[in-house]
Amino acid sequence: MRHQITVEPEHRGYGRHTWNYLCSCGAKGYGHQSKGAAEHAAKGHLPRAGGR
Repeated sequence: MRHQITVEPEHRGYGRHTWNYLCSCGAKGYGHQSKGAAEHAAKGHLPRAGGR
């Protein structure tokens, strides 16, 4: 199964936001402080999911 990862901002009000990732396999990660941190966490779930 090919994993399609999407990283998107979530607005928290007053100009603040956090970054979330969603994967096509159903894995989710919320509340990352930067886009890079969300991408790193998303790539970290791949070995646990057994795919690329």
